[in-house]
Amino acid sequence: MNVTVENVTACRKKLTIEVPVDEVAREWKGVLTEFQKFAQIPGFRVGRAPIPILERKFQKEIGEEVQRKLIPQFFREAVAKEKLKVVSLPSVEEIKFARNEPLYFMATVDVTPEFQLPTYKGLRVKKKKVEMKPDELENALKLLADQQASFADVTGRGLELGDFAVISYSGVCEGKPIAEITPAAKPLSENKQFWLLMAMDSFLPGFCDSLVGAKIGEKKQALVDFPNDFQIKELAGKKATYFVDILGIKEKNIPPFDDAFATDFKAANMAELKMRIQENMLKEREQRNDGDVQNQIVEQLLKTTSFELPESVVNDETRNTLVDIVRENRMRGLEDDTIREKSREILDFAQQNAKDKVRASFILLRIAEEEKVEVKEEDLQERIQTAAQRAGKPLKEFTQQLRDSGNIEALREQLLIRHTLDLLVSHAMVEIE
Repeated sequence: MNVTVENVTACRKKLTIEVPVDEVAREWKGVLTEFQKFAQIPGFRVGRAPIPILERKFQKEIGEEVQRKLIPQFFREAVAKEKLKVVSLPSVEEIKFARNEPLYFMATVDVTPEFQLPTYKGLRVKKKKVEMKPDELENALKLLADQQASFADVTGRGLELGDFAVISYSGVCEGKPIAEITPAAKPLSENKQFWLLMAMDSFLPGFCDSLVGAKIGEKKQALVDFPNDFQIKELAGKKATYFVDILGIKEKNIPPFDDAFATDFKAANMAELKMRIQENMLKEREQRNDGDVQNQIVEQLLKTTSFELPESVVNDETRNTLVDIVRENRMRGLEDDTIREKSREILDFAQQNAKDKVRASFILLRIAEEEKVEVKEEDLQERIQTAAQRAGKPLKEFTQQLRDSGNIEALREQLLIRHTLDLLVSHAMVEIE
């Protein structure tokens, strides 16, 4: 096999590969033998057709099968021979194939970039001191109690601030339903069963004030002045009238902080619950601070290391980032029209984010290689098991899906990067703030 390598860019190589004629002949013979076993030729039993007739009838199909087998095989051998670290699927072109002649083809691939590692031990970073303010534990308990709250029906009086009003409403602006002004305002246009916390800043400006004193079964009108900086620009600075039916009044009952409350959270008493909450809060903050330290290390590595990136890897990561951004924006309630309006801004952000992530990955993987960082098989299996539980799938089925998609190595790489960051943190010069 003859191989020549052309540097298209720093991270892209074009391989010209020549497969010897004897290899072509060997593979041709093997493929022809397989065809002979199953080919149906009029006048001959299956498996008995003469070779010359088979070759004339199936010459094109045999040639395609020979190429299908030889090209991947000799591409892999060429990559191994040239010691290339390939990070993309090959783009095969300019195939020259003929019976009893060498096979020629070109394969273009992206490879791992070559670069000089920066200083990565002894980096200076800052870390916040983990502590809790006196009122934070009480606030956490109030949040838990709020989650355990019950709602009781209220009769015999009108709505008061602090109640939950169960209402149906429809709104008009400039003589037409609000939803007709802009699709983005559809949630504000009408609702048949809406729970509204009666508070000064709840829902829309002035809405709750108009309902104070209303009783179940009453119909009320609420006048709303949308502020000039309202998030839905089509409604900003305009007035609206809401027609409201009072369906029910609910009073929120917060359970008392006692040992019975603690048992709902599998704690023996309030003292144990408070201790557990405090431990969890401190642990979460410690983890956030550790993550911040790792981010500082990555930022320093990126600032001190510049090199060209494989285009295909950046493109793949950009697509993944775009999918995540769009999904998150939709979950936040952003309309598709708004997302499209910001498409250029989103794409620019996704591309830069992808470049930083890809560059950081290459740097950390090189450091892992330099420091001989490894991933233990039990760590990988634990990660797979955790991922399977989150996906709600049986471990065996989930593992097979990872193998089929080639994502087991991706998980291994993620763990390798995590271990490498842990190593860099252990060697960093940490200043506690």
